[in-house]
Amino acid sequence: MPGGKRLPSYWVIEKPSYVLVIGESRKGLVLVREFRPGSGKDHLSFPAGFIDEGETAEEAALREFKEETGFHGSKARVLGTFDAQAAWLKATCTVVYLESSDRPEVSAVDAEIDAVLVMDWGQVLDHVRGGAITEMHSVAGFYMARDLLDKS
Repeated sequence: MPGGKRLPSYWVIEKPSYVLVIGESRKGLVLVREFRPGSGKDHLSFPAGFIDEGETAEEAALREFKEETGFHGSKARVLGTFDAQAAWLKATCTVVYLESSDRPEVSAVDAEIDAVLVMDWGQVLDHVRGGAITEMHSVAGFYMARDLLDKS
């Protein structure tokens, strides 16, 4: 620790940086439902995935969005970046907003995804407030996008 203070054993997990994708079609925001081993249950969240070496956050967002949802994305732009869980996880999450097609163009290729759903901003807010969306990066990314895009 700074100043030389030592802690008893402490774990830090290092993972690559990743993107959280806020994809919006004319019909609403595109979300996925998938099983998460850490909690042992299904989670409703925004598509997300690691940034590959040599890839920009925008490129990763477009790739992950198509892989996880089957929807085509365009006009990707970074909204912001945050440390996912700075106490024990060394990983940066970049929130990327993109425009989405109105329906899937191909089948999702990510086997982890159970369902792809489209909801308007108010429905997503209700799911966050009601506890149906609980993954921290999805909650933080949603509020970041809602604020920066003035969707209140």
